[in-house]
Amino acid sequence: MHLFLTGAVQCGKSTVVDKVLERVKPSVGGFRTGFGPDRGEPDRLLYLWRAGEPPVYDESRAVARIAACRPTPLPGRFDALGTACLAFDRPPQLIIMDECGRLERDALAFQRAVLDTLAGEVPVLGVVREGFPGWTRAVAEHPKVEIIEVNRLNRDTLPDRIAVRLGF
Repeated sequence: MHLFLTGAVQCGKSTVVDKVLERVKPSVGGFRTGFGPDRGEPDRLLYLWRAGEPPVYDESRAVARIAACRPTPLPGRFDALGTACLAFDRPPQLIIMDECGRLERDALAFQRAVLDTLAGEVPVLGVVREGFPGWTRAVAEHPKVEIIEVNRLNRDTLPDRIAVRLGF
């Protein structure tokens, strides 16, 4: 079973993922995305790094540029970095996919790597953009995926429930 969190922007989805990882401390694979120190700037970068490792805020790890509130995805970076994060020498206990959304719409190799991973047996804890735009509909409708909505009322109790559901 794979669990994907969805909900409004800034409702706590990635924080729930962090808290699950703090509680269960599994060996993890997969990817994380996030903003760096320039988060509050009008022109900033979105980065992608391996789950279980510290964030890397280096331009070579940028997967999108945001200028004047308009994102410009870098699909080649999603394809190269994201697929590398989903390739394993030894399968981890848990795969993190934080987050899948609109920015990867032209990153076809990345999309295929995500969907191929969902066909596997290693549990996935992911985040998917609310409303399931474009290619993310295939994630949300995958037969092994359960969607959990995160909101201010449930976000504090979800980490323990999710850890149990994932078998940890």
